[in-house]
Amino acid sequence: MNFGSLFSGIGGIDLGFEQAGMTCAWQCEINPAARSVLARHWPDVPRHGDIRTVGAHNLAAVDVICGGFPCQDLSLAGNRAGFSGTRSSLFFEMVRITHELRPSFIVWENVPGLLNTNDGRDFAAVLMALDGIGYHGAWTSLDARYFGLAQRRRRTFGVFARSDIGAGRCAEILSLAHRLRWHPAQSRKTEPTVAGTLAPGAHPGGGSDTESGNLIANTLTAHPGRLDDNQTYVPDAATVRRLTPTECERLQGFPDGWTAGQADSPRYRQLGNAVAVPVARWIGERIVALNDHPYGHARTRQAQK
Repeated sequence: MNFGSLFSGIGGIDLGFEQAGMTCAWQCEINPAARSVLARHWPDVPRHGDIRTVGAHNLAAVDVICGGFPCQDLSLAGNRAGFSGTRSSLFFEMVRITHELRPSFIVWENVPGLLNTNDGRDFAAVLMALDGIGYHGAWTSLDARYFGLAQRRRRTFGVFARSDIGAGRCAEILSLAHRLRWHPAQSRKTEPTVAGTLAPGAHPGGGSDTESGNLIANTLTAHPGRLDDNQTYVPDAATVRRLTPTECERLQGFPDGWTAGQADSPRYRQLGNAVAVPVARWIGERIVALNDHPYGHARTRQAQK
């Protein structure tokens, strides 16, 4: 299977989908610094800038379109302007491109606030827009702490399929029963701890969450400079410091040095906005497994040829 990546950032979904066995056909990211990270890790993949300039005229057909569209107008930490804002409303460009390319699946990610901005009307607009182009599916909230990361990071993911494939397939991909076998939610335990992520000799403090004896980092943000209860910081010798970019890479599931070669400030911003790699991989693996199934969507693609 192959996929096209919109709002690529530094490639959290892209890396997870590749680990699941898919191939990246193209990427679209407007931020030059983030594009430089993508260029280093995907040197042979075509990259585009402004999402408003791409479509069927310059993008190859793919099996999956994915992207974590901007959250600034939806987040509890933002202005809550919803789709009346200029950033999060770019989601409808994602819908346009999906309509033009007609992939089997579209996978999107955003903050949980998407579900309740403007009393739920913005999320209703998401469902109506996708329904309007013939895509139906499922959505759920997934927390990175239950996917092998020592970070409390809850995000909403949607998987939608063309109507000839059916919403039921998307429900299978995000199956709650499968998640419970992966990690029973009722036990509320996580395997990793922040201590395994930090530099040798460092110990987490402040803003960390203790549960069942484990230390879990608070959600990484795009602006981690302040030291308060919303951030995780590290008592180190006689001082207190914030997490290093490398430690943040580990908390998001990226290899060490993924964002190296630039100043710390853009690295923090990129990592705070990124999609946790293991969560994307889990979704990607479920899509690939469905594609390989004799009753999966590969059969419907063949029937259309």
